Amino acid sequence: METKKSKEIEVKKIFDTLKKRLWVILLITFISTTAGAIHSYYFQPTPIYESSARIIIREDSGFMNTLKVFIKEPPVMEAVIEELQLNRSPEALSTQIQVQDVEGSQIVRIIVHDTNPETAVQIANTTASIYKAVVADTLNFTEVDSLSEAVASDNEQPINPTSNRSIKITFIMGIIVGIGYVFLLDSLDNRLRSQREIEKLLQVPVLGSVSKINKKTIVKNKNKKESPSFRGETIG
Repeated sequence: METKKSKEIEVKKIFDTLKKRLWVILLITFISTTAGAIHSYYFQPTPIYESSARIIIREDSGFMNTLKVFIKEPPVMEAVIEELQLNRSPEALSTQIQVQDVEGSQIVRIIVHDTNPETAVQIANTTASIYKAVVADTLNFTEVDSLSEAVASDNEQPINPTSNRSIKITFIMGIIVGIGYVFLLDSLDNRLRSQREIEKLLQVPVLGSVSKINKKTIVKNKNKKESPSFRGETIG
C-alpha cells in the first residue's frame, strides 16, 4: 500500500515538473519544428522522373546476359549522347539507366531516370533504337525488336515526391529534447519544495510551517477579519 502511494506521489511529481515548465517544452518544440520546416523548404530533393521502353531480345542461352549488359556500354551510350546532343559523359548517362528483364523472360525494360520527364522519355526510346543497330554491328546479333516505347504523360509525377518527413522528425525530437531539458533543470534545482522532501532529507517529522507572507496575503487576511460572518455578527 505504501509502495503504491509512493508511486502515485512520484507520478504526480513528474507531472507537476512537466506542467511547471511546459513553456520550455513548447518553446524547444517550436524552434526545432521551425528549423525542420526551413530545412524542408530550402533543401527539397531535385524531382526525378522515370520512363521506360521495352524491347525483346530473342536469345535463351548464356549470351543473354552479355546482350543485356551491352545496353549500357560506351558504344551505345556515346551514340545516344550524340543523337540527343546531351551534355553528359557516357559514364554519367549509364548511371541514369537500369536494365531489367521482365520475370525472367526475353522482354527487357530500359528504365531511365532524369530530372526532365521529356528527356527521360527521349533517352529511353533512343537507347532502345540505337541499341538494336549497335548490337547488330558490334556483336552481329539481329534478334532485337522494339516492344513498346516510352510515352510522356501530361501529368508526370516524380518518383521522389516532396515530403514533410523532416518536419515530423524535428517535431518529435523537439518534444523529446524539451522533456529531457526540463528534467535536467529539475535535477539541478536543489531547493526543497514540499514538506515530504524535508522529512525525507532530515529523517524527522515536520511539526509546523510558516506561511509565506506577501501583500496579497495581508490584504486577504484583513478582509477576513473585517467580514461580519468571520466575527460572528448577525445581519438583519
